[in-house]
Amino acid sequence: MTVNGILQNGALARVRRWVGLVAVLALLTALASGCDTVPEQERQILVLWHTLTGAEATALEVLTDQFNAENPWRLVLVTEYQDNLLEKLQVAPDHRPDLITLWSADLAAYVALGMVGAVPSQSAEIQKSWSDFLPMAGALYQSDGVPQALPLGLATYLSYSNSEWLGDLGYDAAEATWEDFRRTVCAATDPTRGQIGVGMPARSSIFLAFLAASGSQIVGTDGYYAFSDVPGHEAAALLKTVLSGNCGLAYEDREVGIERLGRSSMAMVIESSESLLQIEQSILSGRNFDLAINPIPGPDGPGVTLWYGPGLMVTAPDIVRQEAALQAMAWFLSPEAQRTWGATTRYLPIRRSVIELELEEVGQTPAGALSAELWSLALDAADQGTWVAWPEATNRITCRASLLRGLLALQHPEADAVAYVDTAVTACNTGVDFRLPATPEPTVTPTP
Repeated sequence: MTVNGILQNGALARVRRWVGLVAVLALLTALASGCDTVPEQERQILVLWHTLTGAEATALEVLTDQFNAENPWRLVLVTEYQDNLLEKLQVAPDHRPDLITLWSADLAAYVALGMVGAVPSQSAEIQKSWSDFLPMAGALYQSDGVPQALPLGLATYLSYSNSEWLGDLGYDAAEATWEDFRRTVCAATDPTRGQIGVGMPARSSIFLAFLAASGSQIVGTDGYYAFSDVPGHEAAALLKTVLSGNCGLAYEDREVGIERLGRSSMAMVIESSESLLQIEQSILSGRNFDLAINPIPGPDGPGVTLWYGPGLMVTAPDIVRQEAALQAMAWFLSPEAQRTWGATTRYLPIRRSVIELELEEVGQTPAGALSAELWSLALDAADQGTWVAWPEATNRITCRASLLRGLLALQHPEADAVAYVDTAVTACNTGVDFRLPATPEPTVTPTP
């Protein structure tokens, strides 16, 4: 193959990345083994593989530069984007990096494969800060009750509504029940004028968010999915009433709902908190109305919120590298780094003190009113215990496909809502028992 052919296929770029990575790992191995050719005062290199893109990747780059400039431990952090990260770790498990980013849905696989190098509670600095972390953060990456990783930031699913439009219909988004929700979105629907009550992306995560809002037990104490209970069945029945009654719309392109909300042809959308800025911009360029941000309604009022976020996990296989990786993790979770992460990305900080400080500062300017609502919502969920951490194993194709199939089926009047929920539970539980016990907690450091 010619050089031009290689360039066209992107192979040369991949070769260069791997050559650079091999060189870094070779130096890291030499440092860890105390090779005589490495000067005593040489900086120790840490390698972090990540799967982040967009604003999250930018934030990671900014924080990496700050860490390398400021940390007092003579550590140099090298971050590199990796696709198919888990696959690459399995190919060369003895040469894995010191840290990785991950999603909670993938945690079980890393635990089962023995990829967890050290748990966060082995860091004295993290233990000291534990009470400042929002409880959703501490629960998000647990396996058998032991936190294996911690999120860099948090996000949840919410209802965004045109408060002026729905207010005229007597809808109080802050106190709305399922019946209020059903009645109002149907009252707001008018096909002759191209208006619809509520929209939601056709995603498995949206169905899971409604199941969580119902108060259903998403996952039992044994680790198996358990949302085929009465609240779960009732949540599916509600969605069927709204979607099959043409009061709601499930759309493939998530931009559809955001644009229609901005143009006031849709009264409410169910979306992630990550979409707040995009929704705000759509409204400013559309009809420019007051926006209400609230949890998805539950049977008796605001529902339980489902939380997720990209995590940071130590994968270094030996103790010396683990200690250094834990120092880096603690730095990334410090208040200063969390403020930078929150300002750069669409995620909320995981530390209560950072959110409270943001609320104090935003109270002096009206520009961040919507962000303040979101931060307050996070603190309310933490204080009231009205939250659920994203469960493990939902990334499995059988689970995601079954949840999505159920959501789409509820658009049809003849759909059996209970049957689709029960089928989804069975699909999500397929293979859950592949998990092995979590990395044991050291006896000298109790679980936070």
